[in-house]
Amino acid sequence: MVRHFYAGSNSSLGFYSLFDDVLKGLNHLYILKGGPGTGKSTLIKNAGALFEDKGLEVDYIHCSSDVDSLDGVIVPKLSVGIVDGTAPHIVDPKYPGVIDKIVDLGNFRDDAKLLLHKEEIIQLTNDISTAFSNAYQSFAESKRIHDELEDIYIEALDFEKANQVTEELRERFFSTENEGGKPGKRAVYFFGANTPSGPVHYYDNLTQNCTKRVILKGRAGSGKSTLLKKLARAAQDAGYDVDIYYCSFDPNSVDMIIVPELQVAIFDGTAPHEMEPTRQGDEVVDLFERCMDTRVESDKKVEIERVESGYKTQMQEGIRHLKQAKALHDKLEAFYVEAMDFTAVKQKQEALIEEILNFSSSKTV
Repeated sequence: MVRHFYAGSNSSLGFYSLFDDVLKGLNHLYILKGGPGTGKSTLIKNAGALFEDKGLEVDYIHCSSDVDSLDGVIVPKLSVGIVDGTAPHIVDPKYPGVIDKIVDLGNFRDDAKLLLHKEEIIQLTNDISTAFSNAYQSFAESKRIHDELEDIYIEALDFEKANQVTEELRERFFSTENEGGKPGKRAVYFFGANTPSGPVHYYDNLTQNCTKRVILKGRAGSGKSTLLKKLARAAQDAGYDVDIYYCSFDPNSVDMIIVPELQVAIFDGTAPHEMEPTRQGDEVVDLFERCMDTRVESDKKVEIERVESGYKTQMQEGIRHLKQAKALHDKLEAFYVEAMDFTAVKQKQEALIEEILNFSSSKTV
């Protein structure tokens, strides 16, 4: 199985990182350092492809600031990870020499060539920071407006009915007696992200092994995240391990849970990650229809349209700033690419992969 997800998000809280959680527990972690354009993402892609060719399950960590780049690759069976440890998701060794090892691709860079473009590099770097700051301000304003929308709908929510739906799903999936007594483990990720290309998600990939998918529908404030948090806790209490996927826009919210042992996924299927039933075993639970006074949309039509328009405008503005940051970053990368010895980088890549395969030789590859 190959999984695709994010460990960092361009969110309403700024850049939000789950890297510490995603990388914890690995026996070997290679942390790539070096400036932009030094070949970190390419090395990660090549390593992942090689491990796939070996028949291993691979987790790809995608970059939220560039849909064509990767931030990391993990091989769970070998307990090995390779990760881009540079800003904004700075990863530094916690157990240097024992688990963590820095691979500095900057060693293969001719800094004399960079000095020829010193002023341009400094200006581009500062402009990129400004573009990201502007994006995060727009997303923060979007969240404030979205909270207004939630407040409108929450007034129409029947909390008793919402609790009833939660209990129904708990009884169906997680009512098993926990014979071991210990709660299940939790792992956290982002299934998608706001990127310069707009919202991207990996719902289908991440739920590929799920025979049962419950797709939650509903408006803002209909209790989808609360329901998912309660069900995640219930699954753990029942002794099941749970994969929890937070909302990339609002990391305080949950958009999906997967219980691998039961092959069950329950997720928010509304925009911007809208999903409809496409597989046998898919089921829709509409919290708007089941738990809300639907007259709210006619009674508050003008107000809802006003708020939704403001929310969409700010989201689009945030994406525009991300696109600007990406364009500037591409210009910055070009200077570094010219200064790199990629023959030496490739040799380092080959040595690194050989090292991983050597210390994993006791495992079945």
